[in-house]
Amino acid sequence: MMLTGLLLGAMIVLRVFPETAIARWLDTAVAAAREGLGRIERRHILFLILMSIILIAGTELLAMAGPLDMALVVLWDVSTYIDIVLTTAVVATATRGGAGWRTLIARFLPHRAPRAQRRRGKRAAPPSANDDDRPAFARAA
Repeated sequence: MMLTGLLLGAMIVLRVFPETAIARWLDTAVAAAREGLGRIERRHILFLILMSIILIAGTELLAMAGPLDMALVVLWDVSTYIDIVLTTAVVATATRGGAGWRTLIARFLPHRAPRAQRRRGKRAAPPSANDDDRPAFARAA
């Protein structure tokens, strides 16, 4: 997602602001990359595919037929990769899942009115029918 945003930003700079220094630099970098990719031939791609197969098969065969230490190194690499992938998935699920769960609860569960709170202690005395200006003296009498 971040790479997509970066590429989108580069395209916007190239289209909207072609006279800036960064746009000229991006244009030369894109032209150099296009020229380099244009020099790739079929034999280069076949060599890349065959070398990838040989390297993958070679490490697997070395792990199976070689010493135990080599097998443990290959397994450690695989387990590290799996741990990284699982940790990333758990963190992403936890961050997005919490917000999603709160949204679901707020949307689908009915809102209940809060219960009336009980007052503990003495009840307030009803107002008296005394019209005196000074209620303290009326109580003292």
